[in-house]
Amino acid sequence: MADKFFKASFDCKDAIDFLKKKAEQFKDLTPLMKVARVFLKNTVDKNFETEGQHTGDKWPEWSESYKKQRLKMGKSGGKIMTLDGHLRRDVRAKSGIDYAMVGTNKNYAALHNYGGNSSLKHNKTMPKREFMRLDDNAKDHLFAELYIKAEEMLMEDVPGK
Repeated sequence: MADKFFKASFDCKDAIDFLKKKAEQFKDLTPLMKVARVFLKNTVDKNFETEGQHTGDKWPEWSESYKKQRLKMGKSGGKIMTLDGHLRRDVRAKSGIDYAMVGTNKNYAALHNYGGNSSLKHNKTMPKREFMRLDDNAKDHLFAELYIKAEEMLMEDVPGK
């Protein structure tokens, strides 16, 4: 007695063509990198706004000598690292086919971000105030936004939708 079985088949050419098209589309990651660029810029802005608390610990307060210096300049209040706002305004975001980045060309930016000895003014030690920081929570949010955008890209032009 011969084995009996049920066989079903379907033509999957449309599905294969669709997946090939999507594979080509994902070679150009520009739409995803735009999402990342905006996210990174917003994160740096939030770090300035929250004085570091958005992605880490609050930045160290001003030294007493710096508080006095600010008073002489007529700047009694304000947020840390916002004397004139040049650094925050100079942070630029760029993206392309396979990259997203934020950065600044201000020569003092690294000193503020990482801390260290300043040869600029009386060789004082500058505390670390990481404005260019992504913590694990921010990274998770970035990956979630990228996932959502990738899903949108994948679902565009779905046959029969």
